[in-house]
Amino acid sequence: MTAVLTALALLFAPTSLDLPPEIDWPATATAEAERVDPPPPPVEELPTVAPAGMSNCAEMSWYRQAVGLPARFDAIGWRESNCRNEDGVHTSCCWGWWQLNVGLHLRDHRLAGRYHDCGVSSAADVNSDTPGDKLRQACAAKALYDTVGMSAWAATS
Repeated sequence: MTAVLTALALLFAPTSLDLPPEIDWPATATAEAERVDPPPPPVEELPTVAPAGMSNCAEMSWYRQAVGLPARFDAIGWRESNCRNEDGVHTSCCWGWWQLNVGLHLRDHRLAGRYHDCGVSSAADVNSDTPGDKLRQACAAKALYDTVGMSAWAATS
């Protein structure tokens, strides 16, 4: 029975020959399509290690610049962590220079893929003083900034 219905549907399906003559076939686009949810830009190859001998704030600023975060993140890093990205620099939810709520962000469909592109799959990936963790912290902060702007770091009263 299903095969008969499928055959009938195909038999009576419209074809290009059934179109009225005023319809131009094939159709041509008159405007460029716009994606509603475009994919994130590819993660560029980043330098992996800041020069030796930098102070905490200078090193944080170096990583900030390496990933393309605006200069205001230097002040945010001072406010949030005193320019320290190491074990123990966290609140109950958030980690590192810019106090990222990694667990929450990894559950957000807008951020999870971008965090994974940065190599972040848990707070442990951004929570130490190794160059890799520092780079992942900066990359994840850039992903968050690109997704939600400054709202994640808005000072609350």
